[in-house]
Amino acid sequence: MSIVAFISATMLFSCERDTEAIINLTKADTMPAMTVKNICVTQSEKGMITLELTAPLLRAFEGKDPYTEFPQGVHIVFFDSLMRPKSELTAGYGVSYDSRNTMEARNDVVIRNFNKREQLNTEKLTWDQNRRKVFTDEFVKITQVDKIVHGKGMESDEVFDNWVIRNVTGTIYVSEKK
Repeated sequence: MSIVAFISATMLFSCERDTEAIINLTKADTMPAMTVKNICVTQSEKGMITLELTAPLLRAFEGKDPYTEFPQGVHIVFFDSLMRPKSELTAGYGVSYDSRNTMEARNDVVIRNFNKREQLNTEKLTWDQNRRKVFTDEFVKITQVDKIVHGKGMESDEVFDNWVIRNVTGTIYVSEKK
């Protein structure tokens, strides 16, 4: 009799746990409200294209803090006033928080400035769209035409024209003039 009671109790508690798991998996804030494959979004101001975002997959989530996720990577091209590509950002993962107007890029983040021929490499970068700034506290590597600069932490305008690296490391060559 005690074996039957033990098996019945085990099955009852197992079902309860499975039901809780199903409820948690189907909550509105854990399921995407929208999923889009191969997305291309163009933003413009005063009729001029300012940026183009492409991604293989977009997932939009609703709830108290709505966000949009790019789990398979994201590519953003910024354009100058003549609508020529000025810089680009690529990352293996991206998430955009609607209420904060910020985007976080992670996993092999690269920013290229085409005019200056400079490139930033890092593992995590935050883009504050209100301030039009990008920043990180992570390790960074900036490759320029004639040198490579390393550091921990950096801040720049969103098109990577004017940047500042904190905690600079590496070899810097100085020419001696007499």
